[in-house]
Amino acid sequence: MNHSELHPASITLRKGGIHRLPKARGRRVESLSGSLWITMDHDLRDILVKPGEGFSIDGHGDALISALDDARFVVLEPANASRY
Repeated sequence: MNHSELHPASITLRKGGIHRLPKARGRRVESLSGSLWITMDHDLRDILVKPGEGFSIDGHGDALISALDDARFVVLEPANASRY
């Protein structure tokens, strides 16, 4: 994947910042820079996403994305998304 094409759609978080992702199932979080910590409602796992890595949300409900350092990331919708 060419990340330079995704920069305009990226989300920036300062270290310690949190981004809520409602109804997150099926979305993919890709870190462009910085490390991210992802937690999901009713899920005991803690997911660490390092720069250049990604994670597809597989839990139900909302997800929280926390920046472990200054970070920039994108949230990709699944190809068959119907959120309307």
